[in-house]
Amino acid sequence: MILRQLMEGDTSGINRNRRIAFTIRELSDVKDKMNFSPKEYQRFFRAVQQWQEQFMKSFFLSQIIIPEFCFRFGKHIPNRFLAEIMDGQQRGTTIVYRYLNNEFALPDDEELEFVEIPESDFTYDCRGKYFKDLPFSVREYLLDYELSAQVYLDLTPEEAGEIFVNVLNNSTSLNAQEKRQAISSPMSRFVQEKARFNSYSVFETKSNGKDLKWIANADHSKLDVDKTLAEIIFMVSSDTYKQKGVGGKAVDDFYRTHARMHQKGFKSNHLDKVMSFVNQSMRQVPNAKTFLPLKLFRNYCVMVSDLMKANVKIDPVDFMRCYIQAVVNLKDVSLRGKGMTKTPFEMFMNNSSKFDTMSALDLLWKEVSKVQYFSVQLDSKRTFTREEVETAYIKQKGICAICETEMPEFGSEIEGDHILLYKDGHPTTQDNCDAVHGSCNRRK
Repeated sequence: MILRQLMEGDTSGINRNRRIAFTIRELSDVKDKMNFSPKEYQRFFRAVQQWQEQFMKSFFLSQIIIPEFCFRFGKHIPNRFLAEIMDGQQRGTTIVYRYLNNEFALPDDEELEFVEIPESDFTYDCRGKYFKDLPFSVREYLLDYELSAQVYLDLTPEEAGEIFVNVLNNSTSLNAQEKRQAISSPMSRFVQEKARFNSYSVFETKSNGKDLKWIANADHSKLDVDKTLAEIIFMVSSDTYKQKGVGGKAVDDFYRTHARMHQKGFKSNHLDKVMSFVNQSMRQVPNAKTFLPLKLFRNYCVMVSDLMKANVKIDPVDFMRCYIQAVVNLKDVSLRGKGMTKTPFEMFMNNSSKFDTMSALDLLWKEVSKVQYFSVQLDSKRTFTREEVETAYIKQKGICAICETEMPEFGSEIEGDHILLYKDGHPTTQDNCDAVHGSCNRRK
């Protein structure tokens, strides 16, 4: 059992060319410990069933050689697995998780009418057969079919990504986001989950599963949404984009940094708040969904993030309407220079350099200020100190300001409540503090 040995750290079965031979039976036996379908190494769409049927047919045709796999063992494998398939995921899942589980049958092709099995005097009709319907000898032949794999040991997430992109896919065209996501990290997996499978509501697709409902001209199949979310995370996580722009190299470096330094997890509390706000904006302003392509959507998210970081309260509908009007103003044809087909803002938006990125955002901030939106500067201090709450408790003689009943002796269950609402811009100061039951405060 070479695969199980490798998972246990025994590398004696690897030949000098870093290759191993294994059977389908062995592959099936380790399926719970091997990640057959790491999202880092696969395109968005899975192989269609017709391809899977023809692939399984090839095991019974002697003139066809099954391409070798590539496995990764050892340290740094994400999640609960001890190994993963870096190349050959669709082949592996087709064999082990679909055909052996009777998810589909072999094609009804004449080439499968007289299948010859080594060391057998008979031929077998395998047309249209599920695995469970194959004769015992044919099932055993398939389970003992020997495959080969290239093996890598103890690769870091960054090394695994580099090998996948530059070695395993050197003849296959990968787009920039596919290359980044091959560098496995919690952030990389977060981007894929949120942009594709467990999406933020604003990334919901139309019935065709390709175009987004709420953002203009966004194509899921090209990983446009993954790329945009990666850029948003990059821009709201730090100010690096102000020095490096949002070009491919800057975002690549960001992915690599996370792969090296942040393997334990990815925090998204601030991002979740930003995307929740943006989701309200997109869904409540009817023309936003047809007006904002992904790059303008990204910049809107960044501006919302900046306001949140500055503790400025804004209304999602009001700010979106203001933002749309600012974009309309900045695209006005009267702003085009002589002989130009685009305004300065449109030209800045077409590029990702530091200068263009910052120039586009600067124009947006100036224009939304001219259009005007309602905002409230919130106190940076959100919670009352225990001393302030106790002072209010003594002043109120132990009577709750909400339910007007006597509170117990001062302790952790007594909380501070704003007399004039914090969300309306009022301060977190002693003169704006009421002492209340914690239960009353949460019910309020």
